[in-house]
Amino acid sequence: RLVLLVLFWGGWLGMLGAAAAIVAQAPRCQPLPAKAWWELGALYRAPPKAFGGDLKGEGASFEGV
Repeated sequence: RLVLLVLFWGGWLGMLGAAAAIVAQAPRCQPLPAKAWWELGALYRAPPKAFGGDLKGEGASFEGV
């Protein structure tokens, strides 16, 4: 029983050391390239002035949708 216990923990520690060695020798990630302004956010929010002023009356035109 003692031999099996030692073999188990020896194998476990050996695999842990091998995994650590693989992680240590893996190539590092490349830095991300600079993003353009349209890639920075999930959505583009246009100001109401871009559409000719306020949008208060636009809600009535969507009632049928």
